[in-house]
Amino acid sequence: MQVYKCFFRILGKQKGQIILYLSIFLTVSMLVSIQGSDSKEIKFEASSYNFAVFDRDRSEVSEGLAKYLSRDNERKEIEDERETVQDELYNRNIVCAVRIPEGFAEAVQEGGEVNMPEIVSVPGTVYGEVFEQKVNGYIRILCSYLAGGFSEGEAVEKTGSALAEQVEVKLADSRNDGTRSKMYYYFQTLPYIYIAICIVAIGPILIIFNKKDVRDRIHSSSYPMNRINLELYAGMVVTAFSLLAIHLVMVILCRVDVFSLKGLLFVINESCFLIVSLGITFLIGQIAKSYTVLSMISNIVGLGLSFLGGVFVPLELMGDGMVKVAHFLPSYWYIRACGWIDTFLSGDSFVPLAGFMGMQLLFGAAFISAGLAWAKRKKS
Repeated sequence: MQVYKCFFRILGKQKGQIILYLSIFLTVSMLVSIQGSDSKEIKFEASSYNFAVFDRDRSEVSEGLAKYLSRDNERKEIEDERETVQDELYNRNIVCAVRIPEGFAEAVQEGGEVNMPEIVSVPGTVYGEVFEQKVNGYIRILCSYLAGGFSEGEAVEKTGSALAEQVEVKLADSRNDGTRSKMYYYFQTLPYIYIAICIVAIGPILIIFNKKDVRDRIHSSSYPMNRINLELYAGMVVTAFSLLAIHLVMVILCRVDVFSLKGLLFVINESCFLIVSLGITFLIGQIAKSYTVLSMISNIVGLGLSFLGGVFVPLELMGDGMVKVAHFLPSYWYIRACGWIDTFLSGDSFVPLAGFMGMQLLFGAAFISAGLAWAKRKKS
């Protein structure tokens, strides 16, 4: 295991840059995750208020109105005195008091100017407007039935039935509203970080082992070449998946629920792109000849794939031409997979996700094949 141990001794000299990139990554992830929404189901619940009704008309119409107002709210019995009402409002025992004036039903039946009920509520609140809308709605529908020739009793009954009808409300599908969960944003920026760290950390090791003097000395030793390559590849894989483990620890410490089906799918997708990052690093390690160009290459490749592939700029904001170009980048398929996982619902087919991950693995295999071809060319 001499090559394997040597790999990590050289890697230890790059720990400063690795820690720097990890710190940047953690900061960026926490900042972008702020815009993510919690993945909790939001349900609408109607509010119920305590109120009082003073029916001075004592008619069938006024009783129907009081009954309608009590349907979704709780009616309180208090004395019809100014000080009592003010005390109840001040103590928030009620939020509103409705006084139905005498002659209310007669005015409604004649179709003339209606004596509107007096509504007293807590100043500066919306309770008065809420009950005013309810009263206006009741009177408007009741007048329509009376104008249609119905008797007072029939109009009150039909008005109550019409107002009792419920409308089924369904929340819009969150998969189409453009919002993303916090978990999505913690995994969104991984392509840039993984590519940058892998190139900066593993690239110098590959350059050292590819130097002519070092390569000739290795070839002249009794150490089998297959074993040398195997230990070298093992060091790369262990390093890469150590980064994955560090990332998962960061995510868990930030209280992101990765112990779920969605979390597992995000980790699998992350592993697929990690293979892509290793492939890119292996190819660059065969081409680059000095350490000074590695940092420049890591930023160019990482930022290029991130901006063009939808990591830093959402695909929805990119033009059709740019999206077509992005199809030729592995980061595009990574982001497509992240978006699919974030909107995944129980019962959805995994075929699209398998396609996105498969494309990433094909890109990784293509980069590794290109690196092997370049290494063979240099050897010949």
